[in-house]
Amino acid sequence: MNKYELLINTLNALRKEAPKSYKSYYPDMNDINKVNAANSRAYIHLLLKAKFNLLTFEEREKFITDGPQDGGIDAYYIDYEKKEIYFIQSKFRTNDENFKTKFISLDEINKMDIDRISKGEKADKNGKDYNGKIKGLIRELSEIEQISRYNFYVIILANVDKGLAAAMEKLLELPFEIYNYEKAYKELVFPIVRGTVHQATDISVNLNLGSKNNYTMDYLVKEGEFTTSVQLFFVPIAEIAKLMSNYKNSILKYNPRSYLGASNNEVNASIKDSVINRSDNVFALFNNGLTILSDKTSFTSRTGRDGMGELGLLNPQIINGGQTAYTLATIFEDENIDNSVFDNKEVLVKVITFDEEMKEEENKQKLIDDLSLTTNNQSKVTVADRKSNTEVQIDFQNYLFSNYGYFYHRKTGEFSEGLEKGYITKDQIIERDTIIRIVYAINGKPNVARRSSEDTLYTMSDYDRFFNKNLGSEKYDRIYYSYLVYKYLGKREKEIVDKTIYGEGLRYGKYAIINVISKFLTDEYFDRTEDSLKLIADEILDQWKEFERMQSNKKSNSDYFYEKDEILKQESKNGKEKMENQVITRRVEDFDNYYKGSTINNDLNDYEFKITKIEETQS
Repeated sequence: MNKYELLINTLNALRKEAPKSYKSYYPDMNDINKVNAANSRAYIHLLLKAKFNLLTFEEREKFITDGPQDGGIDAYYIDYEKKEIYFIQSKFRTNDENFKTKFISLDEINKMDIDRISKGEKADKNGKDYNGKIKGLIRELSEIEQISRYNFYVIILANVDKGLAAAMEKLLELPFEIYNYEKAYKELVFPIVRGTVHQATDISVNLNLGSKNNYTMDYLVKEGEFTTSVQLFFVPIAEIAKLMSNYKNSILKYNPRSYLGASNNEVNASIKDSVINRSDNVFALFNNGLTILSDKTSFTSRTGRDGMGELGLLNPQIINGGQTAYTLATIFEDENIDNSVFDNKEVLVKVITFDEEMKEEENKQKLIDDLSLTTNNQSKVTVADRKSNTEVQIDFQNYLFSNYGYFYHRKTGEFSEGLEKGYITKDQIIERDTIIRIVYAINGKPNVARRSSEDTLYTMSDYDRFFNKNLGSEKYDRIYYSYLVYKYLGKREKEIVDKTIYGEGLRYGKYAIINVISKFLTDEYFDRTEDSLKLIADEILDQWKEFERMQSNKKSNSDYFYEKDEILKQESKNGKEKMENQVITRRVEDFDNYYKGSTINNDLNDYEFKITKIEETQS
């Protein structure tokens, strides 16, 4: 599935969120024009969901104005909190090529009657009335108090050529943002699938401090030239539940677990029990609390409400306590549980605020990584999860999606929502356990890839040497194509009737085979197509049985391949006659341990595999 097919799949899933009464979202699939029209409208839904965190169909649909007499405005959005008004024009393209290459026209931009509509004009320059949705927008604008304090923006959800983009500021007379096809994939489709819509950098959250006895503590930590603030608060658990329910993965950017990755844990049952089945506040006593990062933190007790304070957090991120927050959110979302169970219950929250002068992103990221590692030491988090937020993991994930449309599963549970909602299927996800084994295999250690646990691979000294931020696109590509080999080998193993045709390679030695094939992923042998990859794989497989025969006869492999005498007890038929036991010699071929053992790596290097060059294939 390419990225455009993924987009269509996502739009189909978004259309299914519409109530059945919205018939235009459920067209006859044989009527291509109606299907395209439905997808065009769903494309606007995609923007509204990913950029503005409008999670329900009804929330989004009310902002869509697309239709006859829409004044060139297909949708709008008003953010009352940030005092921002957006006018949106969208051009959906119905095939992959057009989606990437076709530009919006100057005429289409000029059709945006933003000036007339924002001034309250109910008809276009020809005197023809705007549609009802546009009139609704005009009415909504007229009801905004102090609209002079609002900023106006334009969003173009389409490809725009450089010349038109340069002239648009003058044409629109407003700040604008362009979502071309690349940005649409990166900032709309990918976040939707990961459940990180409305990125955490845009979040500003207020938490009400409900306890009259609430005590806060401020502490400054000096580290080198930077000062980091640490503050402690007891926060009503209802506020944490709402925060997590609303933002999910967007607020777990630096947490080793994703939202649904925190679901399968016995600790959650204990947390849930202390909320639902206890009326007192033992929750604060037994729970370790949460650690939240904040770019800017403010607190005041002057709220005009007796015993109530207010905590302001800018761009909050939960780096510890994800399970607690997840469990509270599930209780909050459960329609069968009354929210009164949250009453008079609080949890300790440690807020860490970065020094505003910490401008070096690398220094900030290192501190975040150290904090995440340290604060999560108490709970069962795998080493792979701990390293899921490192630069190479994030970069590799982005590279695979941008270039190949695959989703690299670096953090437990991060694509659960995408799977659940039908945006993607399992075959579009690449598991990190498979990738790390491939990384070791193509770097000359297929035995380690075969025998070691995932956590062991992540803790070995070779890990940082084999998988780091300096690999670059060429080595990322090599990992990706080696993954395609892995998939192909699995497919061949299922297809073949005679399981011995390639010896024991497909059963025990996949990583050894990948090691060999990866050496031929050069311009001399490989033209970067899947057909070429399969030809190379098939040629190597055809030589594999002979490779195993040669290795099984080597003295250096006598620990795995040897003759073994076995004694067969002989018994007479009448049970009285004494018979001599028979000694037989049996050939032992332990390919399982051979492919895990100490000799396979050198054997692969010493054996001369032959592959047809590209020019020979073409001739």
